[in-house]
Amino acid sequence: MKPAFCFLLLAAVAVAEEHSSTRDGVYTEQQADRGQSAYKQSCAKCHGETLKGKGATTPPLAGPSFMANWEGQTVFDLFEKTQTTMPADHPGSLSRAENTDILAYILECNKLPAGKRKLANGEDALKQIKVEAAK
Repeated sequence: MKPAFCFLLLAAVAVAEEHSSTRDGVYTEQQADRGQSAYKQSCAKCHGETLKGKGATTPPLAGPSFMANWEGQTVFDLFEKTQTTMPADHPGSLSRAENTDILAYILECNKLPAGKRKLANGEDALKQIKVEAAK
């Protein structure tokens, strides 16, 4: 193999390893616990205690239809949607940390595994995580 080809191959492997999935344990249990409290305070009145939604105006945040809607997008896409449009009565009023914790809780409710590192709230980190349903 030519040295330039080897370098390109190694670079491609490194980039591939930077991407992860919601199946890889991208949040901690403690973060999801904080998110549950924040969800109950800021989200449950519209999306329901069980995240199942309340009709067409408040879609579910857990279950097959939710995951199908977000499948293949990045966690940043989901984060950005919630950061800029939620809660509906006070859009953008939650901090990035609160929103990240709520997102961790949503992932947990969708039966995605917790991990050892908490979900970061930085754009670059969140763009590296693909939304994939639990197997």
